[in-house]
Amino acid sequence: MSDVMLNFNAPQTYMTKEQLQEECPLAFATQATNPKVSGKYLFVNTETIIDDLDKLGWKPVQAAQRKSRSKSTIFSKHMIAFQNPDLKIKGKDGDDSFPRIIMTNSHDGMQAFKFSVGIFRLVCSNGLVVADEQFSDFKIKHKGYTFDELRGVVNQAVADLPNKVEVLNQMKQRVLTQDEKNKLALDAMLIRANITPGSKEAKKFNYDDETIIDILDPKRDEDKGDDLWRVFNVVQEKITQGDFHAALTGAKVRKVRKIKSFEKDLKVNKELFKLATALV
Repeated sequence: MSDVMLNFNAPQTYMTKEQLQEECPLAFATQATNPKVSGKYLFVNTETIIDDLDKLGWKPVQAAQRKSRSKSTIFSKHMIAFQNPDLKIKGKDGDDSFPRIIMTNSHDGMQAFKFSVGIFRLVCSNGLVVADEQFSDFKIKHKGYTFDELRGVVNQAVADLPNKVEVLNQMKQRVLTQDEKNKLALDAMLIRANITPGSKEAKKFNYDDETIIDILDPKRDEDKGDDLWRVFNVVQEKITQGDFHAALTGAKVRKVRKIKSFEKDLKVNKELFKLATALV
């Protein structure tokens, strides 16, 4: 099985139903893909959620789906990201961000609708998923789904936005030492490799100085600085988007490529954010 990220760096335009269907046809399934689903399972396709979120002011901006090499459609997990044109987080010197609701779903009868809250930073077209002990994900089971329940989830996410903005402000005020920046870059590489920083396995992985320097090197002037917010955005972009070279000490240099799986991208983003907020 291979995962394919589609349309993840789309411009700031909303997607039409036709575009969504082209990029993520699984969102428009008309029945559960798993014949073994329980009789209690209420089939609610993703299109229903798209329409209901539109009524609440949230428009689709990104879409992705898991692609299976086999002919089976049971592996039908997919993702739609939504943005509200009326919500914007104003930043200094035009460094504006936009809250996003990121929904994942599967029509195999095994999973609920899952919603994460993300912050999309316009200056670098990066998707930042916010999730830690304070910012938990929201779930809605297919069984008994109602529009009122969805509205409650959205209202809860929006009501919590000031807390998220406060965390971002704290990150902007936190100045990192060079050692802290180096450790953040190293731990981020471990997370990408699915290795827990500080674990016994992590002790076997030590990237050379040039790799760390490359990860911390900003691509744009807006990201130059020592505060946690800007350093984090530099590291997050490098780790998820790739396009730099890395090598373990004494090992062969290899090019790090963009993460193509939307599931891994979401997972890495969440873990990177937890890593960064631990420094606040």
